[in-house]
Amino acid sequence: MQKRFINLSTYLLYLIPFAILTGPFLPDLFISIIGLIFLIITIINKQWKYFKNNYFYLFITFYFYLIFSSINSYFLLDSLEGIFFYFRFAIFALAVWFLIDEEKKLIRNFTLIFIATFLLALLDGYYQYFNGQSLFGYTAPGNRLNLLFNDDRILGGYLSRLFPLLIALVIFSFKVEKYSHLFFFTALFIATNLLIYLTGERTAIGLTILTFFLFIIFLKKFKKIKIITITISFMLIIIVSVFDDEIRKRNIIHTFEQISGIMYTDGLELSSKNLVIFSPQHHSMYVTGWRIFLDNPIFGSGSDTFRYVCSEQKYAYDHRSCNTHPHNTYIQLLSEIGIIGVAFVLIIISYICRLLFYNLINKKLTANNKILNDYQTSLLICFILTLFPMLPTQNFFNNWINVIYYLPIGFYLHSIYSNIKIDDKIND
Repeated sequence: MQKRFINLSTYLLYLIPFAILTGPFLPDLFISIIGLIFLIITIINKQWKYFKNNYFYLFITFYFYLIFSSINSYFLLDSLEGIFFYFRFAIFALAVWFLIDEEKKLIRNFTLIFIATFLLALLDGYYQYFNGQSLFGYTAPGNRLNLLFNDDRILGGYLSRLFPLLIALVIFSFKVEKYSHLFFFTALFIATNLLIYLTGERTAIGLTILTFFLFIIFLKKFKKIKIITITISFMLIIIVSVFDDEIRKRNIIHTFEQISGIMYTDGLELSSKNLVIFSPQHHSMYVTGWRIFLDNPIFGSGSDTFRYVCSEQKYAYDHRSCNTHPHNTYIQLLSEIGIIGVAFVLIIISYICRLLFYNLINKKLTANNKILNDYQTSLLICFILTLFPMLPTQNFFNNWINVIYYLPIGFYLHSIYSNIKIDDKIND
């Protein structure tokens, strides 16, 4: 019976990259089932090793702090409703680690299914660009590109945030030194870069640029691939920008107009020139979030409460101040859970930066006396994208984005706590 439940969890895990393309419901359902099965099995078998680690200790402390922040809020019930089951994401990451231990071919099988799903997303994205709708008839407003089975305009977010994980898994599962694999690797990079640019999602474009910057610095292999990919991608983006007026206006001209505070309609300037952060809308929400933080600097206004507090007149910057979240992780966390809450995130950032810096200078890590391989480095880059402070983001507590946030953690935990030698498995 236990084996059947493990198999069910494994199959659901294989489907998660595909489920993410459908919107928030299915991936959240799948990770909840996986997490519940994991808890039952590990508690029955007393497999406490999955809970006795710094990751779980830090997360459970953070989670109880979120509960405390909600209890301390004027919007107690609304706040608790938003974060009470947030622990399921951490349990899901532990479950991924557990399943990899139980199913020796899981990573390779997951990689193959992930590649197929990613290629399907790319195919659908290009189909949308040329035909105005997805393969299944979904059309996003504003001529943007949406998910395969959903009209949410976040295909670029899907591609940009999951791409480092895909690269990590490809590195782990295949001999990328082969010419056929090198060609596929290079073509995948280029096709992904170009489509993300075509989505018009400027956050996704920014994350893609950041990903390549980190790959160039921290990955030890694939130097030729990186040079070829950047060169061809840059040339294709220039060509598209020259011949596609709409893409050029949105990604370049409109971005400059928003940052500079200048907005035009039919050639007429609508606002005076004032530098803003990303756009007038973002700027307004950021200022509002900052004001909420200044009024509640230690504990914040309560987990996931920006949507309620921003309507108070004393915090408003203008008529665009209020939204479900301020569209920046750090502004949201500062305003909702204060300095103490943000300290947890800073601990994680410090840990990741330390690992990457030590690896860059080839210094062995004191914990396991090893140097990170490219598989582990790519997983760390996933976390950098999650916690990068300089770009707009979704709601920190949004279930769709948290599935993407926590999926790589399970693979990373397995890589550092597993008894097998990961280095021997890569390219084996």
